[in-house]
Amino acid sequence: MINKIISGGQTGADIAGLKFAKNYGIPTGGYTPKEYMTEEGKKPELKDLYGLLECNGSYGERTILNVKESDGTVVFADKMSDGSFLTIETCQKEDKPCLLNPTVEELLKWINDNNIKVLNVAGNRESVSPGIELRVYKFLEEALGKG
Repeated sequence: MINKIISGGQTGADIAGLKFAKNYGIPTGGYTPKEYMTEEGKKPELKDLYGLLECNGSYGERTILNVKESDGTVVFADKMSDGSFLTIETCQKEDKPCLLNPTVEELLKWINDNNIKVLNVAGNRESVSPGIELRVYKFLEEALGKG
């Protein structure tokens, strides 16, 4: 079903997608802001851990690149942030499938209906939505961890 999971490497939903993929043997990748910046500071280890590439710009540039590089984006957002809005807007501009806060059944149907092979996992960072990393990880495990 899914051949690769990408994200921007931020705390929260992004890192949950990468950790899930790595733990289940799914290739990972994506773009991060310059200097592998996260809300916890610079994380250059994201390159070796998950194959993330550093872009020349900001969080916004990273968001746009990840949408473009994926077949579709799933967004996990308890609170709609500027980043979540930019992700959804970019999906619309690039005519890429986007799904916000799905159920397991909705995600699986969406992946199948849209032939998603490279999935971009995006959403709130941990400081915006405490506990979202664990919730997204468990969600992905329930949805995709059976195959």
